[in-house]
Amino acid sequence: MITIIKNAYQALRQNMRRSILTMIGIVIGIASVITILSLGRGFEAYTIKNLTASNEKNVAVNINYSPTDYEQFSTNKMRYFSDEDLRVVRDIEGVEKVDYVKSDDDFLTVELQVAAKKITRHLGFVKFDKERVVIGRSITPEENETHQRVAIISRETAKDINANQDRVLGTGIEIKGELYQIVGIYESGSSGLFDMNPDVKIPKKSYQYYTNNEGNPTQIKITVASDYKPSKIAQKVIKKLETVGVSRNFGDYSTFDMSSLTDGIGKVLKMLTYFISAIAGISLFIAGVGVMNMMYTSVSERTQEIGVRRSVGARRRDIRNQFLAEGLMLTISAGVIGYIIGYLIALLVSAFLPFKVSPDLFTISLTLIITIVIGLVFSITPANMAARKDLVEILR
Repeated sequence: MITIIKNAYQALRQNMRRSILTMIGIVIGIASVITILSLGRGFEAYTIKNLTASNEKNVAVNINYSPTDYEQFSTNKMRYFSDEDLRVVRDIEGVEKVDYVKSDDDFLTVELQVAAKKITRHLGFVKFDKERVVIGRSITPEENETHQRVAIISRETAKDINANQDRVLGTGIEIKGELYQIVGIYESGSSGLFDMNPDVKIPKKSYQYYTNNEGNPTQIKITVASDYKPSKIAQKVIKKLETVGVSRNFGDYSTFDMSSLTDGIGKVLKMLTYFISAIAGISLFIAGVGVMNMMYTSVSERTQEIGVRRSVGARRRDIRNQFLAEGLMLTISAGVIGYIIGYLIALLVSAFLPFKVSPDLFTISLTLIITIVIGLVFSITPANMAARKDLVEILR
């Protein structure tokens, strides 16, 4: 085998210019695929990280508690979640950490009754100097201090309530058992995958006062351990709380299934990355044809060499392995160069993007597999042709 590899290297070196030109096609194809895969996987990780709305390394999900009668909790004698609830949840397999969600987290979900159906919306708190109200008015600091039940909503939420947005002003929406009057409609701004803008905004002190949320959080945050599916862990937690939760008989537990959203978006991004990579990989097929053409030319030019080797004892299998080794050496060398170039390009591009790329086992393995397959597929026919050459015909 060592002798075959040495001979393959010498044969490729004798035709250095032709070998380099043949390798260029493979280098371009591999570099294109690796660049797209690296950027795609980096973007996927960045998207999932931002969608979790958590600074934790692992995915976090929130468990909400909605009491059926808020009056029972108004005196602060009853708690939505207890320390015992947290201890029980912490013992569930797949839960790495569990904490109360304080009102300072400013990221809550509420169910709004619209016509005959309920819709889930993000609830936020008013920032008095940053609101862009386009219809009606904004909420004043005085209303916050005096615990007024007023709200402003986004255009999209207003359209869900009534197609005529002007008629929405003055109507009420129920939030956590309290009726809030809509006084303004604002532009939600550039809401995207990485910027979860609230759909409804109310005074923070009003929310804390009427829901008794300041010292009695209505949400807990579950940090899911790696290798566990967040949606399944969230359902386990809810089932456990419905069985032993301290307030299980006075309300319902639920979760905004951000994990399912991230799972779906992750799959879409992954399939999109693979699809674009497959299109870029078409150039690899063209490069493979170039490898086959080079190998056919090499076999034709080295007919006498094949005859000499056969006459001194080389078997057909040795001749076949010789040319297969040349094809593999050519493609694997080009694959390694293409991987390095592709990764460097992805690294350079990511310097101007909000995420970074890093080499991983998947792309390295993919490069190795692709180059081996190209080398074998497009070299096997010329190698077999060389092995089947008739020794008597060659010497004649």
